[in-house]
Amino acid sequence: MRKTVLYGVLALCWVVLNSCLGDPATQLTMANQAGVVVTGYGPGKAVYTKGDVVVSSEDFQKANVEDGECILFDYSIDYGLADKMGVGTDTAYTEAVIYENTISEVNRWNFYRTLTDTSVVAEGELLLSSLQARSAYIKGHLFLFAEMSNHPANQVDSFSLSYNPDRLLGDDQIYSLYLRTIRIKADTTKGESMIIPCAFNIEDLVREAEKEHLDELKFRINYAYSFGKDSASVNWRSSDVFTIDLAGKDK
Repeated sequence: MRKTVLYGVLALCWVVLNSCLGDPATQLTMANQAGVVVTGYGPGKAVYTKGDVVVSSEDFQKANVEDGECILFDYSIDYGLADKMGVGTDTAYTEAVIYENTISEVNRWNFYRTLTDTSVVAEGELLLSSLQARSAYIKGHLFLFAEMSNHPANQVDSFSLSYNPDRLLGDDQIYSLYLRTIRIKADTTKGESMIIPCAFNIEDLVREAEKEHLDELKFRINYAYSFGKDSASVNWRSSDVFTIDLAGKDK
């Protein structure tokens, strides 16, 4: 499996206008979609995607992916031809064409219930130019897409997400999470703008919100966007509010 994790352009989705498979009016192709690999479905392996859509195919069984792996991939469903398999069971899925050459791994990073020291610059700390509004919560995993304006192609980074479980913002019950990026391996080549997908298992945070009888889990993500004048402090920028519907969330 290719382990490409840097993207200059992230596609959305489009309706295929021309196809040799079935009626183009009923065929939908989804590009660069987040998913979590699951097993125990009809053919064996399947991909759980946003919106409780589970897709699989016989050909996908040959893909070099493992149970629980987070991926980005393209797939196509012809709703005029596709069978909905196992309807009414916990392993129901839709037959799809999964384009194996588009599959890329999304690295999974640590999620901490103890807030890191946000007042100081960590060794190797990197700055993000922005955090995309695009996200997905699938099978306990939060997919985020971080943008870095000057990222050498072979630089190796790590990400972490942390929060203080006792600190909420006002009566709106909005959690404040902190995303940090650390350089692990430097690269001296010329940098370019990159979009870097990341995945974090936030299932404990979701369960915490459920214990509070919240209908929604709401949180902002703070990320380092500049250093202070003395280069010893970090200036943080806050994202818009992300929301997970706890009543209809992915299981």
